[in-house]
Amino acid sequence: MPITLAAIHIHPVKSCAPLALEAATVEARGLAHDRRYLVVDTDGRFLTGRQLPRLTLLRALPVAGGLALQAPGMSSQALAAPDGNPERIAITLWGDGVDAAACDAATDAWLSRFLDRPVR
Repeated sequence: MPITLAAIHIHPVKSCAPLALEAATVEARGLAHDRRYLVVDTDGRFLTGRQLPRLTLLRALPVAGGLALQAPGMSSQALAAPDGNPERIAITLWGDGVDAAACDAATDAWLSRFLDRPVR
């Protein structure tokens, strides 16, 4: 029996609003642009929509060189993909320690305002 794919959705930022696609590119780490970013608290623990329901209202749109972030009541925020030698931060993801590339301070501040708590 053939399998039919009914829809393709990606979440460029973990737990953000899904983006529906008509086609997707599969890369070594999965679908292109899917869950390449996540939000962490000040202790480096990743946050999900279960903990912060407002996170599910965040729209992250892939653009050349990064993401365009949109959220209700906020102006858009451009997020450049880390390149060169970005700041590294220790985070915890599903109980595992991970060395992650940090995003810029302006995006941290924008997300913190939207989520009403300090985040990175």
